[in-house]
Amino acid sequence: MVSRNIPQEYFVLSATREEGPVIGYVNDRPIASAVVDGNGSRYRFVGLARRDREGRLDVLSLRHGEWIVAPNLIYEEAA
Repeated sequence: MVSRNIPQEYFVLSATREEGPVIGYVNDRPIASAVVDGNGSRYRFVGLARRDREGRLDVLSLRHGEWIVAPNLIYEEAA
């Protein structure tokens, strides 16, 4: 279920830099094995976020510690 009440921007990591090897591609864009945010926190790739027919991200399916990196990649905070 996609929530219309929760802005998806609350779940998006911005200003990240890619780190580690490329592990695949989505729409010809590389998927980095990890990203690092502006605070130096590291996140590892765990999957793709689903979207509904209107293009909204399914933020309710994210687990604790998971974040979306554009366009629809899910990264989880590395321990």
